[in-house]
Amino acid sequence: MKVLGSPASIRIVRTALKPTNVSRKLATAVSITPPSYLSLPPPGPPQPLLPHPPVVTSLGTEYNENLFRYTSGRWLYNESQQMAQRYIKFDLSMEKKEGLFNKTLMVTLANGKKVAARIKNPIAGPDHLMTSSEVATMDFVRHNLGIPVPKILAWSSHAANNGVGAEYIIMESAPGVQLSTVWRTMDSRQKKNVVNSIVALEQNMLNAKFAQYGSLYYRDDIPESKRAPRLYAHGSRRFGSEEKFCIGPIAHRNFYEDERATMDLDRGPWSSPEDYLRSLALREEAWISRFAKPNIHDDPFRNVSGPQLKEEHLQCLEQYRSIIPALVPSTRKVLASNLWHSDLNPGNIFVSDDEERRVVSIIDWQGCWAGPAYLQMTSPSFLACDGAGLPSGLDFPKLPPEYAVMSQDTKAMMREDHKAQMLHKLYEIKQLYPYRISDREARTMPVRAAGRTWKDGILPLRLALLDIFSRWTELSRSNEPCPLRFTREEVQELKRQRDRYVDWHDFLDDVRTTFGMRLYGWVSPHEYPSKRALLEGTRSRLPVALTSQLEEILPQDWWPFRDTVPLPSAPEVRV
Repeated sequence: MKVLGSPASIRIVRTALKPTNVSRKLATAVSITPPSYLSLPPPGPPQPLLPHPPVVTSLGTEYNENLFRYTSGRWLYNESQQMAQRYIKFDLSMEKKEGLFNKTLMVTLANGKKVAARIKNPIAGPDHLMTSSEVATMDFVRHNLGIPVPKILAWSSHAANNGVGAEYIIMESAPGVQLSTVWRTMDSRQKKNVVNSIVALEQNMLNAKFAQYGSLYYRDDIPESKRAPRLYAHGSRRFGSEEKFCIGPIAHRNFYEDERATMDLDRGPWSSPEDYLRSLALREEAWISRFAKPNIHDDPFRNVSGPQLKEEHLQCLEQYRSIIPALVPSTRKVLASNLWHSDLNPGNIFVSDDEERRVVSIIDWQGCWAGPAYLQMTSPSFLACDGAGLPSGLDFPKLPPEYAVMSQDTKAMMREDHKAQMLHKLYEIKQLYPYRISDREARTMPVRAAGRTWKDGILPLRLALLDIFSRWTELSRSNEPCPLRFTREEVQELKRQRDRYVDWHDFLDDVRTTFGMRLYGWVSPHEYPSKRALLEGTRSRLPVALTSQLEEILPQDWWPFRDTVPLPSAPEVRV
């Protein structure tokens, strides 16, 4: 069985330990690959490698409720919560396309021109800030950095005052064709063109270095007290518009999720990476102290064994704050505040409808922000491949020595894998290699884990802290002793928990793959009845020996396809 995830790894040490002390020197390192959601950089959830085209809903006499509801899919558990988070009422009637965070209404004007009106779902992010930041970001990258994005025709971030009753953005339809519809049929030259186009566009974004970390806004949309004092960093290339734009509070949904939206939290802008890293822990500490409830998970696939205890989370987050200086690289270049599109999945990239397949438009800038480059920069999802066979540094992957004696079918599969690795490596060398840092995973994994402990469990952060403990000499900038302490018994217990964690996610990832579902149990509407019936029959047919073992590992209800959050007040779900 395989654990689904990114090349990121969590490391735990096995050392020869004295009875009274724990050595920090690594004797043997055991790496595990966490599930993909543990490796997510801001701002969003993982996307499928090649997503299906959006479902289009044709509206008839009963268009109203169908328009307001989410109708492009169903959820096999916690469906009422998922539906409520995507229900938005407004006064418009058009053809609808849906994503997880927005509804897009497509309309053809009398002159034949196509425009898209996008309505923000409540789950997408904070009122006003999310929409106003996205509009300003698209304006800035289009006119100041030369990034091809749709032209915005009209917008409103104040639902109560616009007559529609919801925040919206009306923009020109993206030209070209969605990369997701043509990627599999493209040849190697065309795919290389796409990679080179993306690298060139991202280089334009890297040239703009901002004075602080946060989201980009029009100055008039943010109170003066919440604006960074200047737009660009000292010594940065100037792109103009300093009287038009500003850096303000981050609009990322994680800072506003659930009760966080009404809490007095540090949302930036931040003048140092340490301040940003610290705000992640302080945000979660404040929320956990007041609102966290044991064993409540919005996705059972993220559940962990044992109860969630506030005290353990708070202690771990305090330990994380104590080692923040060691997580920040010393190279100035990688600490620059840069805008970055972190969701370059094939559905958000449009290419020319010709033999060249050049990138002609990039959409969905929702949640993009200016953050530390070393945390922002990641490979586009459609270039992801198994990192096990990838050479490090500037070396390109090669076909295996035994390739000549393989069967024709195996050769064809190896060639396809090699092509994918070559594209990934091309992007890595051109874009990521100049921004490489030592011990990248050790520095970034605690940051990813600290903001998600109640969702993902405390174990990923604990393992990340243990990794810092073992590498303290290389990571610390001073001679100060490591503030973390682990006894022999604690290390051994973490190893046991790690092994159990891997076994549990092996099982869950296999189950999710077998049943063909996506994040949070999403399936297409036409598959929902058959998937639900299949699940109900499957549990009753599982071998008693297996269920007994699972109940031993997870004494609580281990079956992942169940409702785990209180039912919200939500619109009725219609089939």
